[in-house]
Amino acid sequence: MKNVKNLKIIIIIAIIVVAVLIGGGLVVGNSELFEDETTTEPVTLATTRITFIEGSTLTECFKLLEENGVASYESLMNVAQNSDFSNYKIYSDIPDDENRCFKLEGYLFPDTYDFFLDEPPESVISRFLSNTDVKITDEMKARATELGYTMDEIIIIASIIQAEGAFPDDASTIAGIIYNRLEDGIKLQMDSTYFYVEDDIASFVGEENKENYKEIYDTYTCYSLPRGPVCNPGMFAINAALYPEETDYYYFCHDKNGNTYYAKTYSEHLRNCDKAGL
Repeated sequence: MKNVKNLKIIIIIAIIVVAVLIGGGLVVGNSELFEDETTTEPVTLATTRITFIEGSTLTECFKLLEENGVASYESLMNVAQNSDFSNYKIYSDIPDDENRCFKLEGYLFPDTYDFFLDEPPESVISRFLSNTDVKITDEMKARATELGYTMDEIIIIASIIQAEGAFPDDASTIAGIIYNRLEDGIKLQMDSTYFYVEDDIASFVGEENKENYKEIYDTYTCYSLPRGPVCNPGMFAINAALYPEETDYYYFCHDKNGNTYYAKTYSEHLRNCDKAGL
């Protein structure tokens, strides 16, 4: 009887072992089947690399993105004007001003970016703002306060410096001229602000509505800074706005070779314009 009992135990153990082996085989088989079903070629999304030059305007950036198949101009503009990007620090520096034509002008930092084709416009714009958040530091904001300006006003000044065709070696002098005129209550009279209304603003709001913006953007009309930036400035222009050169100049002009002429008086400026062939 004892031998029979031991035999039964051995048989039961054998059955359990066989069941485990069969079960294990089934598990392995299912795993292999899963691997076979998932070992497909990885999906590769098409991308494009775009360089935005310093001084590009928001409308120019969005048109370039559309031309390269990233997102449509209309969808980008709609998102830029109506979406909340307050998760980016720099966004809080932009005044909530209904008279400002383009909310994000000046904040699409000029750089080289990689985009997916047919990328959601929110994602596209976030790439710019994420970069701008890194470029505009707390030290810069503290320096703006030291000068008596907001960071947004510094971006506006930098955009004028950039749009006026300044070079890195004359940007701080031109910045000083802008500050001299602002502090003395003299109209800036910068051509770049006039053309910004005529070209970018007019293309967005229509010729019939552009006059509403001349009084707040065209510095031949308004005595203060434009209501918003007139392009997206590069770092050298931003640094020039933060660290202007102190001079007695109130005027400047460039000749066709890029030479800059400075003047303290309007009569001297007119002579410089003659020298520059303007």
